[in-house]
Amino acid sequence: MTGPAPTSWAVDPDAAGARLVVPGVWRLRLPLAWPGVDHVNAYAIERDDGIMLVDTGSAGHPTCLAALETALAQAGYGVPDVRVVAATHGHSDHVGLAAHLVRHAGAEVWAHPATDASFFDIVREPDRFHAARERRARREGVPEERLFAVATAEEEVQATLAPVAVDHVLVDGVRLPSALGDWEVVETPGHAASHVCLVQREHRLVCAGDLVCFAFSPWLDYGFSADPTTEILASLDRIQALGPMAWALPGHGRPLPDLGAVIDEHRQQFARRIEEVRDAVTDVPTGAYALTTHLCPDVPDRWLAGQFSEVLAHLAHLRHRGEVVREEAADGSYGYRSAAEGGPPAP
Repeated sequence: MTGPAPTSWAVDPDAAGARLVVPGVWRLRLPLAWPGVDHVNAYAIERDDGIMLVDTGSAGHPTCLAALETALAQAGYGVPDVRVVAATHGHSDHVGLAAHLVRHAGAEVWAHPATDASFFDIVREPDRFHAARERRARREGVPEERLFAVATAEEEVQATLAPVAVDHVLVDGVRLPSALGDWEVVETPGHAASHVCLVQREHRLVCAGDLVCFAFSPWLDYGFSADPTTEILASLDRIQALGPMAWALPGHGRPLPDLGAVIDEHRQQFARRIEEVRDAVTDVPTGAYALTTHLCPDVPDRWLAGQFSEVLAHLAHLRHRGEVVREEAADGSYGYRSAAEGGPPAP
């Protein structure tokens, strides 16, 4: 995630809760301070020596940690029981509290190799990333008064206690033991370059992170790969190819017994959004900011970065399909125009 931080990161710890999904797996519902997104899920999975915690919730205020402690207690656990932190991906609401669990529980961190470069480096060097985002935003026509909204790294920095070292990498085929049996890693980039799902085949369970969600959100982390739209569509295919699941455990919203239907809905949503971006591009070169505000005319500053990132991702996708061309003006600004039908992929 990115964008301006909320006015306060404080949450109500009493709003946190735990619910048993299946024996050995608890959903921890953790409140968030984000406008419009009121919670994130973590999952406590039993091990012989304690628990594996899949994602951690956001930091930003002491009440965020208190909320995690409240949810863990409802499940019968505490911070010292966390032996492994497994990150579905590197966003603050999923790894923000990892440093506390390393420091106070001695937990090992398991995450995709891209987590460092695509997230923790932002926390370490926010000024460098802010400057890079601002340069690109200017080239895409973002006006001066809205540069901060798309360039700032304050959300990542404020909602993450500290970067943590990755002890073990999560890549295809890696297995994490639990009392239910092993959870197998399936790499599913797109929402983030670091995104993975964890699959428990015997019990037909998948920790899906933000690959799927009951309330669909098309956030795509632009700037860390060439075509995140193609990546997320392929990731949906990879998970659906595993066959029917008893439960998909998403990063937001309720557990999903109907994963195949949700994936189909996501594909339709992406197809519609790609088509909207393509149809918004005309023969007159237009920057990504103008296209964003055309498609989302009332988007507030808080969500502008997400909408802008999505439009950039879909433009990159359409360029690779040969349907859109990006041109650079004499002043360095970018404009996108429709390509000749059937043209070669753009460089």
